[in-house]
Amino acid sequence: MNENTLTLINQKVKEFAFLDFSIFEYRHNELVIAISTDFTYYHLFEIRFKNVFSVICNTLWSVDTQKDVIKVVDSTEAYDLNVQYGVEVGYSIFQLMNEDELELYVIAESVEFRDHVVKYFDDRNE
Repeated sequence: MNENTLTLINQKVKEFAFLDFSIFEYRHNELVIAISTDFTYYHLFEIRFKNVFSVICNTLWSVDTQKDVIKVVDSTEAYDLNVQYGVEVGYSIFQLMNEDELELYVIAESVEFRDHVVKYFDDRNE
């Protein structure tokens, strides 16, 4: 299930010339990363990590939309992170890419993609 979701995220990102990622919310062991071209009034879609074990990343970053932006870490690198952070069995290590080539990770049981606009204002009265 995670691989299909990652493929969908990577394909969606490639539809844009530029995008920024931002940690939007962390609540009840769920991390929401918002993705948008402009965070002033809205974001375009979200990545939701379920049952988060650890987060090793910045709060805001830009991505190269012509490259994949998320992947599951391979076994060699995963082993090193498992040892360093004491990751329990059953979690996946997701690597988030960015323009600055920093190493950003979310360790969680699963990931979801929500393709919907979230507005930061109430437009029902307009």
